[in-house]
Amino acid sequence: KLQFLYFIGSKLQMTRLSKICMGLLVAAGHAAAQQNCQGMYCKAAEQPPQMSLQKCTKAGGCQQDGTTHVTMDANWRWVQHESTWSNCWDQNNLWVNPDCSSEADQQKCALNCMLEGVDYSQYGVTVSGDSLTMKFMGPTGNVGSRMYMIEQTQEAKEKGLSMSDPTGWQYKMFNLLNKEFTFTVDAPMMSCGINGPIYFVEMAQNGDMDGSGNTAGPLYGTGYCDAQCPGDMHFVKGRANIPIQNAEGGGADSAWHACCNEIDLWEANNVSTAVTPHPCQNNGTDIVGTYACPNGADTCRETCDHAGCDFASYRLQYYSGGMDRTKVNFFGNGYLVDASKPVTVVTQFITDDGTDNGKLSEMRRYYVQNGRVINNMNTTFAGKKYDSITDDFCKEEATAFDQNVQHFAAKGGMSVMGDSLKRGMVLVMSLWDDKEAHMLWLDGKYPQDANDNTPGAIRGTCGPNDGPPMQPEQQFANVQITFSDLKYGELGSTFP
Repeated sequence: KLQFLYFIGSKLQMTRLSKICMGLLVAAGHAAAQQNCQGMYCKAAEQPPQMSLQKCTKAGGCQQDGTTHVTMDANWRWVQHESTWSNCWDQNNLWVNPDCSSEADQQKCALNCMLEGVDYSQYGVTVSGDSLTMKFMGPTGNVGSRMYMIEQTQEAKEKGLSMSDPTGWQYKMFNLLNKEFTFTVDAPMMSCGINGPIYFVEMAQNGDMDGSGNTAGPLYGTGYCDAQCPGDMHFVKGRANIPIQNAEGGGADSAWHACCNEIDLWEANNVSTAVTPHPCQNNGTDIVGTYACPNGADTCRETCDHAGCDFASYRLQYYSGGMDRTKVNFFGNGYLVDASKPVTVVTQFITDDGTDNGKLSEMRRYYVQNGRVINNMNTTFAGKKYDSITDDFCKEEATAFDQNVQHFAAKGGMSVMGDSLKRGMVLVMSLWDDKEAHMLWLDGKYPQDANDNTPGAIRGTCGPNDGPPMQPEQQFANVQITFSDLKYGELGSTFP
C-alpha cells in the first residue's frame, strides 16, 4: 500500500512503501501522486493515531476532552526530493541533495524536499484508546521517537475538512496554571542510558506553518523547540536548517537553534527520575521562535536555563542522606515508588493566590501506586526541608550544587514558567538515548570527572559504559515505555 507525504515545501508529491522497497515503487508512486495530489495535499495523506485525553473537575469528575491524536516529530520522518525521489537527508545526519548545499539554499531546499508520512508500526509506536506505547527500536532499526498531541481546529470541524488536510490541525495547547496534569507510566525495562520523558514546551500552536515554506505543520510534527536550544532540527521556520561554519571557525554548527520554555514532568528510567522547569529569558512568541547562533551553541545557552531546576530523586536523596547510597530508597526497582511497576504521576501547578490568574509559586508532585497516594520525598538545604519546586528551593539547590550560580533565577524562575503555562504549552512524549553525555546527568555521575562527594554530582548508579550508546542499541530493541490515562483539570480532581 502506497503511503503519501506532506512537505515543508510548496508542493506535495509522493513517497514509497518503505525504505526497503523504495527503489521498486518510485515509478508507481509518481503516477499515483499525479492522480491523487490536489495542490498542496493528496487524498491519501497521513492519518495520525487517535489518543484520548480527559479533562477533570471536582464536581463532575473526568470526561473525554474532545478528540485528540498524536503525531511524530518531523525529524524522525524521511525527507525526499520532489523530482528525483532521492533522499535529501541521509542516515549520517547530512544534507546530501544538491539543492541543500549551502546556507543560501535554505529556502530552495525547503521548497523541494518533502516530509514523509509515517507508518508508526515501523517506529515501534502503537496507540490504543488512552495508551501510547513507544519501543526503543522499531522493526526496521529506527531508534527512539518523539510524539506530540494534536487536534483538529474548530474551523476544520465546522467546514468538514478532511483529516488529511494539514491546514486543519493544531497542537493541543495546555494552560495549566492552578491545575494539575496526571498520567500513568509503565516502563519496567528502562535501564541505564535510556530516558522516557513526558514534558511541555512552548511551541507555536500552528507548528510554524506559514502556507509557503512550511505547508506541513502540526500534522507532520514541525516547529519543535526546547530549552536546550536544539540545533539539529531539519527544518526551522519554513527553512532547511543547513549547517554553516561558525564565526569563530571552530567547526560546523547549525544555522538555526530553536529555543523555548520547557517543563519536564517526567524524565526517568528505572534508576532515577526528575521533574524540571527550564525558563528562558524572553517571553511571548519571541521565545517560541529561533535564534541564530553564529558563535555556536554557546550563544544560545545564554537564552535558556539548560540544566533547569531539577527535583531529582536519587540526586537529592543521596545528598540529603550524607552522600550514602544505602539511604537512597525513594524511587527505583523495588523502592517506595517502584519503577518496575506502573505508577500514576501527578504534577500540580499552584499559584500564589489560588486562582487561574495568579503567579506560579510551586510545582508539587504526588505518586499513586497500588491504590496508595505517595507524597514526594523531602530533601534538605541549609537546614530547610523541601518537597516541591519553588523559587526558594531552586535558589538553595543552586547554592549547594552549582556554586551559587543562579541560572534559574536569572532566566525568570517560576514567574516565567507560569507565564508560559498561561499562554499554553504543547505536550511531548519521547523515548531516546544520549550519544553525547550517555544520560549520566539523569542516572550516573555528572560531570564524570567529579568526586563522589561533590554536592549534586551523583544522580544514580549508572556508569559511562552502561546502556546505549556504549552498548549496542540493538540489545535494547525491546525496551519500551507506555504512557496512558492522561488527565488534566482542577487541583485534586485527577487522582484519589
